[in-house]
Amino acid sequence: MSENDILELEQLKESFGDDPETFIAVLEMFMIEVPNDYEDLKNKMSIEDYYASGLLAHKVKSSYRMLGMEKETLLLQEIENRAKRKEQIEEIPRLFKQFQDGYEEGLKLIMRTIKSLKRR
Repeated sequence: MSENDILELEQLKESFGDDPETFIAVLEMFMIEVPNDYEDLKNKMSIEDYYASGLLAHKVKSSYRMLGMEKETLLLQEIENRAKRKEQIEEIPRLFKQFQDGYEEGLKLIMRTIKSLKRR
């Protein structure tokens, strides 16, 4: 991922047309809500509350899906599935670590996208 990469926002375009102001509003809301949910998820993971982690993963997943961030969406989906089914829960910490490894870079990508849209 380069410093010039921005999100394609295909999902948002399908939902809202090509409306940069709406995109900015959605992205800014993401930057407010997701970090709070991420902290909650991190806390639940630290105490091995995988049921609550699965519920939070479900909530956060929809935000990533809306932005077309597939890797994050898939990792959160796997956490949610394993927590919900109570199967292979020993894999949940590894999946969360993979999500965490890209979390900050994902936020930077969103911020670059917001700046790019504001310059339009």
